[in-house]
Amino acid sequence: MNLDTELIRQFLLAHQETILTWLAAGLIMMLLARFELRRAQRRAAQAMSESVATTVAACVPDIAHAVQAASPQAVAEPVEMQRAEALRRLALDTVGVVMTRGRWLDELGNLRLADDALLAGQRADGADPLLVVAPQPVVQAYLDAQRVFEDEAAQVQALRRDAQRVHEALQALDAEAAHIEQETGSIVLRFEQVNAQAAQGMDGGDYQRFLIQKYNTLGQREKEIAQERTRLQGEARQRAETLATHAHAASRRYRHALAPLMEQLRAAWGHGESPQVFDTWQRHGSTEPYLAPHGMQGARSAA
Repeated sequence: MNLDTELIRQFLLAHQETILTWLAAGLIMMLLARFELRRAQRRAAQAMSESVATTVAACVPDIAHAVQAASPQAVAEPVEMQRAEALRRLALDTVGVVMTRGRWLDELGNLRLADDALLAGQRADGADPLLVVAPQPVVQAYLDAQRVFEDEAAQVQALRRDAQRVHEALQALDAEAAHIEQETGSIVLRFEQVNAQAAQGMDGGDYQRFLIQKYNTLGQREKEIAQERTRLQGEARQRAETLATHAHAASRRYRHALAPLMEQLRAAWGHGESPQVFDTWQRHGSTEPYLAPHGMQGARSAA
């Protein structure tokens, strides 16, 4: 079979624009078909996902209800147990905090303890988590005790600052008296030197009179300091006794305000309510300022 290549070439040259147009149109149609096919696939997948989600959403409540109806204790009991255990831990932590605060109130009355050596129990860092999960009677008892603590702490701190100011004034007088004693000794030494020079014929009369005048002035100030020290020592003793008495009474009043909180916590755990539960604790507090920082273990055993 012989092909006329020249005839084919002439045909292609004569119709090349038409052939190229059809080829371009065919390519465009293939691309459009491919795009539409992919979009149709995405729509089908999305429709299937929505259908599955709708079916699951409709079925899950029925399934959960059926499971809960079949074994209600299997779902409800662990949640209640976890909540009770969480409340118990928070309550024990709260007991430790309030005990530390009571001990801190007593330590405020001891001026021998520096401010930075006091227990870090004067205030809470933010709200106690117990206030979020505890029953309303427990929360109310906690807030009542907290108000008592804040009032008592403000009064004891004011008394402590007053006592510290008197003590600092007394220390300043002691320092001034020590300085006067040094100056007096120096004056006596220089006066003896001037006398020795006068015995050798040197005139030191004006300097001697100056030393005598300064010595008399320092002596007068020393007498004033002695009188002021006697007065401040008496005032310091009185303020220290007042502070210690008030701090101990404040700790006792705060401890008394904590009894309802402890009883409410015991009631929340099912231990019942009894006003006599903490009588021993109250009597112990009349001789001991407060439970030690490790007294939280005693609270655990009482609970």
